[in-house]
Amino acid sequence: MKRVMVFVLLMFPFISLASSEQAVISLLKAAPENVQASSETQKALETLKQHGIIKNEPDIVAEYNHIYIVNKQLPVLGGVLLALDHEYLEDWIGCCVNPGVALALQVKKDKDDSSALASFAKENHCKVMPFEQSIMTKDLKEAAFDHLKKEDILVLSCKLSDRTYESRE
Repeated sequence: MKRVMVFVLLMFPFISLASSEQAVISLLKAAPENVQASSETQKALETLKQHGIIKNEPDIVAEYNHIYIVNKQLPVLGGVLLALDHEYLEDWIGCCVNPGVALALQVKKDKDDSSALASFAKENHCKVMPFEQSIMTKDLKEAAFDHLKKEDILVLSCKLSDRTYESRE
């Protein structure tokens, strides 16, 4: 019994990371057509908060964007999660909400395999773009990304406009 308990305690960090990654994936796959935060997205965010990946409150709130800067590294889709942008309508402030989730990921092109990221984006009608070309750039200017090479940061955006754009191509 003691051996089982020790094994479980040793495995808990790995189980925690796996369920945190699954929470991020479920956020990305959530239907962005709903302009308000759904119970599904709230549950996934709660998992990330419980595991200490993000704080209880967003680090940055800008218009409809609720941006969380990660507290500890989390491998996701071949990269490392840096920030999560959950855009939804909380209070009407005017035009225009673009519901969904976007991630800022550190993906070292010479070391990491970005094929998982590209496959996920294609399968889920999301868009991958360099950090400097994303809307997140203006809100994260003062974030703790200054020490990272900008070319190693990609944004995976699974918001409504990304899916609408995809359907027009």
